[in-house]
Amino acid sequence: MTDTITDGIELIRGRLKTISTSPGVYRMLNARGDVLYVGKARNLKARLTSYTQPERMVVRIRKMVFETRDLVVVETRTETDALLLEANLIRSLKPKYNIIFRDDASYVSVLITDGEVPLIKSHRGARKAKGDYFGPYPSAGAVYQTLDLMERAFRLRTCPDTIYRHRTRPCLKYDIKRCSGPCVGKISPEDYKRTVREAKQFMRGERTVVLKELQVQMEEASSHMEYERAAAVRDRIKALSAVSAGGSALSHALAEADVFAVVCEGSKLGIQAFHYRNGQHVGNQMYYPKYEMGEGDGPIDVAEALRVFLALHYTQRTAMPFIYCNILPAESEMLAEALGTTAGRKVRIEVPARGDKRDVVLQAEKNATNALHRKTVENDGWAKQMTAFGTMLGLVRPIALLECYDISNISGKFPVASCVVAGPEGMIKARYRRYHIKTKSTPDDYAMLREVLTRRVTRGMKEIGTRNQGTEEPADEADGERLGSLPDVLLVDGGKGQLNVLVSVVRELGLLGQPECPALVGIAKGEERDKGLETIWLAEVDAHGDVALKELPITYGTDLIFMLQRVRDEAHRFAITFHRESRGKALAVSRLDGIPGIGPSKKKALLLHFGSVEGVRGASVEALSKVKGIGQELGQIIYDYFQSS
Repeated sequence: MTDTITDGIELIRGRLKTISTSPGVYRMLNARGDVLYVGKARNLKARLTSYTQPERMVVRIRKMVFETRDLVVVETRTETDALLLEANLIRSLKPKYNIIFRDDASYVSVLITDGEVPLIKSHRGARKAKGDYFGPYPSAGAVYQTLDLMERAFRLRTCPDTIYRHRTRPCLKYDIKRCSGPCVGKISPEDYKRTVREAKQFMRGERTVVLKELQVQMEEASSHMEYERAAAVRDRIKALSAVSAGGSALSHALAEADVFAVVCEGSKLGIQAFHYRNGQHVGNQMYYPKYEMGEGDGPIDVAEALRVFLALHYTQRTAMPFIYCNILPAESEMLAEALGTTAGRKVRIEVPARGDKRDVVLQAEKNATNALHRKTVENDGWAKQMTAFGTMLGLVRPIALLECYDISNISGKFPVASCVVAGPEGMIKARYRRYHIKTKSTPDDYAMLREVLTRRVTRGMKEIGTRNQGTEEPADEADGERLGSLPDVLLVDGGKGQLNVLVSVVRELGLLGQPECPALVGIAKGEERDKGLETIWLAEVDAHGDVALKELPITYGTDLIFMLQRVRDEAHRFAITFHRESRGKALAVSRLDGIPGIGPSKKKALLLHFGSVEGVRGASVEALSKVKGIGQELGQIIYDYFQSS
């Protein structure tokens, strides 16, 4: 069993070297980038170490680790913060394994309902009831503590509507000053609505505003000699003032704010973003802006880089009233004014000097430093493995670009192909390409692969020829951005058969054996498609133009085989995603829409049966009538429609 989860275990073991012992949240991702699991930990390193001990795992955990291909870690100040962040991530991402072990019902919120006489209560599960929700809270105990405070301070009703509607006299909570008695008119509707508004303000973190308003009410009642009312307001002020910073699980300092921390390591930048809404940490994101440096340039202008990043970041987002950073961005006043104009409200950009806000900024900075370091180490690993692979292939220069191709279809229907690109810094998603197969709609992966490779190599040769004729500026090969020309390595997902197709295409186009010819490589799956047992084949060309397929001596479990697996898996993921999109579009819009009596379900049945509109067009009445839901009469209508058009 241990061998079947080696990839996930090795991934986690490799990351343990750079993971701290602080509390935080981690996300496990599969090869497609889907989140498998979101978890929290008081000690991240200790918790993740447990995933490297398969003998102590239950079956479901072993399966989860087996599927893991990436790990995202974010540190938090406290375990409570980690739990709240975990709850929000689980709700938004809905990971596969969290649904099994823990769902949103495990987290409790506070609900103040809508209606003429709102009530306050705890709430679990989906938010179906109308009203204002606050939370989730770190535990049910924290919710009950908050409800106790709200009862003492605001005296909102807690009884359900079925009891409230049939009340004829106040309950015990009214007698112990835990309810204002709206059921029997002990408080006017206007005063109760005002109390509800104050309660919502308090739950949103606007405590100072609420306290000031209550002080005004107390002074007003005293001036009118309404001493009993003044005493009641005084008790509410006392209850609210006694709340400790952590008693209600809300953040006073960060009610509505974004936090950014920018760090620099050599020529690389990293920016960590923390997002707070209604006093809750609702998520985080790490960004790696590209910052080009020329020869002889001095240190990176981090303040200017942060200014540009913030300006771009908020082009499609509304800026929060408060933006806290670890350093002040360049031209911060002008940037704040511009963001405020777009948002329609005042925006402040600050570097906190003390307090909770400063602590959060420092935590974001720590996360940014660790994440950038991990990214740099990972990139260095890519560069090292690319160099090793180039040496193994016998290339005279380091690999700058590697392209990998894969085919996706269902029995030849809706055929597509993908091209993913990798370089010394990892996967280069901006250079990915997708292809519709135009010449085949029957099961023939070799022919489909031939079409795609012919299109790609032909285009690359044309652009090389154009450049050699001097009609285009020569590209600097050192930058790895030889757009349109051929890569250093062409990799196909498959064994000798697919590699022979690639060799045949290159030979027919007259590129085989030429200096511009890339290394031609195939990656074949192992026995029983076991990942880790892949065979890598290289097409070697001798002086006479003869080709021999040579198996490369890549050791099982090495970093190089892991890199090639990741490239191959990414090509597979990208192809499947495009295939699903293409199939969905074909099922949604087609020439079948113009046929009377053909709705979405019959159209789907026809396309799935014949594979394409062309297949439907060429079918006989008898073949059409055999499709589920069509029949003889409708089959004749479809046949006549295509014959007439």
